Amino acid sequence: MNEPITRDTGASLLWDPLEAVSVLDDWVFQRSDIYHASAAEIETLKLTMARNAVDHHFTHNPTYRQYCQKSGFEPDQLNTLQDLARIPLITSSQFKISQVRTGPEEAIVKVCTSSGTQGSMSLVHRDETTLCRFLGSIQGSVDQLLGLDDAFCLHLGPSKEEAGDLWFSYAMAVTDMLFPTENFVVDGVFDPAKVVRRIQEARGDAENVLLVGAPIMFLHLDEYMTENGILLEDCENLFVITAGGWKRFRGSSIPREEFVGHLTKRFQGLDPSRIRDFFNMVELNSILAECEFHVKHVPPWIHVLTLDPRTLQPVANGRQGLLAFVDPTATSYPGFILTDDYARTVLDGECRCGRRGQGIEFTRRVEKVESRGCALKLDRAQLNR
Repeated sequence: MNEPITRDTGASLLWDPLEAVSVLDDWVFQRSDIYHASAAEIETLKLTMARNAVDHHFTHNPTYRQYCQKSGFEPDQLNTLQDLARIPLITSSQFKISQVRTGPEEAIVKVCTSSGTQGSMSLVHRDETTLCRFLGSIQGSVDQLLGLDDAFCLHLGPSKEEAGDLWFSYAMAVTDMLFPTENFVVDGVFDPAKVVRRIQEARGDAENVLLVGAPIMFLHLDEYMTENGILLEDCENLFVITAGGWKRFRGSSIPREEFVGHLTKRFQGLDPSRIRDFFNMVELNSILAECEFHVKHVPPWIHVLTLDPRTLQPVANGRQGLLAFVDPTATSYPGFILTDDYARTVLDGECRCGRRGQGIEFTRRVEKVESRGCALKLDRAQLNR
C-alpha cells in the first residue's frame, strides 16, 4: 500500500528534486542569515520547496494522493506563489483520528504527541530527516532572532528524557543543545525557590541568563515570588522565552501586556524587548520566533496562509483568518496544515527590525470543547506544587 507510484513528469518538472533537498538543508542548517534574503529569493525558495514537498508526498503517500485527486489537484498546478493556496490541506484534528504518515513505519524515529485533552491526542510521525530539520530550525531562529552568543539557560520544565513524546515539553527542552541548561521540573515537581536561587547566582556568572518555559510556569513563579515578597534587581542580562499559550491561566484570559507586567515587576531591569514568545504546534516542523518588536517571523522556507473559515480562500494581509502552513521540511508526513488558530499576517516584506519575509500575529483559537493546549494542561496538572 505504501509503494510509491511512478510518474512521468517529463519537461513539466521545473526543478531537480535532489537539488531542492540540498538547497532546503542549506537554508535550515548552514545559512548564517535566513531573514535578510530578498523578496525574489524568498519567493523562489518557497515555491521550489513547496513543489518538491508536494511531489514527494503525492508520490509516496497513497492516502494523500487520493485526497489530492478527489480535490482535483495535481502537483504540476503549482506555478506561482499564489498557487500554494491550492495545495490540499490536512486539518490538525486529522492527526487525532487517523495515522498520517508518508513512507515506511520503520523509518520513524519519534512519534510526537500533543497534550491530548479530553482523550484526543495528536500523533505526528517524524523520521530522522524531519526531526533533524526541526532541531535545525530552532537553532537558526535562536541564533538569528535572539542573537545570544553566550547564555546559561534555566528551563522551567522537564528534561527531554522526562518529557518523553509530549511534543511541547520536548521542544522546549532542546535548549540543552544550544546552551548549558538546568531543568526545574523533576519527577513532575516544580521548584520555584530553586529557580530564584539560580537566577541570583547566574546573573553574575553568565553574559545572559535565559529563562525558558510555558507562561503558566512563569505565573507560578510569580505567585511564589509575590507570596514571599521577592523582587530581583539588576536583571538587565535576563532574557525570557515563552511558548505554549500565554493567553490562558487557570481558565482565565490574560492580556499579554499584563503578563509582561508581571515579569518586569518581579525582575527589575528586564527590558520588555527581551521577552519573546515562540510559536510551535506538534504538526508544525519549524518554530516561529519573535523579534525585538514582537513580530513572529516565519522562516523563509515556510509559506503562511490566512483563510476565510467559510470558503477557505485566502484573506488580505492584516485581516483575521484561519491559519494554515505550507511547511516543506517534513518528509514523514505532509506538512500542509490547517490549524485551529485565528491569526493575521502583519508582515509581508521588511520588518522594523530589518528582517524580511512573513510575520504573523495570533488572535484567538477556534471555539470548541477540545481546543486546549499543552500550557493549559500544565496548569491543570499543578505540577505537584
